Amino acid sequence: MKSFIYLIGTQDDFESIDDLKHEYFNDLSGSEPDRRNMSVYPVSLDEGCKVQGYDTLEEIALMIGRGEAMSNDWCLDGTVSVLLDF
Repeated sequence: MKSFIYLIGTQDDFESIDDLKHEYFNDLSGSEPDRRNMSVYPVSLDEGCKVQGYDTLEEIALMIGRGEAMSNDWCLDGTVSVLLDF
């Protein structure tokens, strides 16, 4: 099983992907996060997972993470996002 985390936040609250990742890891460490507008979507895939049109597990996980975000009223315009590999 391969695990990923898809992070997405508003450009109003995050200047960069590094800023978004910093907020997420601060939240994990128990530090007091800034509580800016972001969402976290975990994605787990079997190592042998294959989807036509996607070559890697990272591509599949990215599409699943984006789909989860879009179904929760996020859009790609005005946001920063990243897929973390765990």
